Amino acid sequence: MSIVTLAEAKAQLRIAADDTSADEWLQDYVDSITGVVEEYKHEVIELREIREDLDLRHAHRFRLWNAPVVSLTSVTAVVGSMTWDVSKMRLDKDTGLVRVLSGPPVSGLVEAVYRAGYETVPGRYKRGALVILQHAWETQRGKGGPVRGGVIGPEEVHPKFYYAIPRKALEWLGAPRPVVG
Repeated sequence: MSIVTLAEAKAQLRIAADDTSADEWLQDYVDSITGVVEEYKHEVIELREIREDLDLRHAHRFRLWNAPVVSLTSVTAVVGSMTWDVSKMRLDKDTGLVRVLSGPPVSGLVEAVYRAGYETVPGRYKRGALVILQHAWETQRGKGGPVRGGVIGPEEVHPKFYYAIPRKALEWLGAPRPVVG
């Protein structure tokens, strides 16, 4: 699954739906856009199962690092047979914070299995992804002439994304999720 479909990409690029001459190449672009948006936003957008190892010491609360979290499936010890009852844990889906309400605290090296992402991708994320796609598609010939549209100051865009994500896409996507340690 991608943030946008091949049909949505063709509509954005004004490619006829029955024109299949560039479908394979365009599908590669469509599949790649999800990673770009997820990296910029610091969140999982494409709904999927995550397996994450956590090293905890008698924790009554811990954080899952790939938010937003849809559901917590299991928490099990990597070594040994200890399994914690996830029905006795409270999950903050937006932040990934898990609180153990009753039962033993989570301790040692554990594997947390959970589903993260969006059941339905927000419309503004789709629009932002389509702007990125269009920019990438139109500039696929590599480096060319002068940059049009002025200079984007480093105070406005993270240096890693200095020219990679068009300004209009950043407006659609909004600010990245804060990363908290």
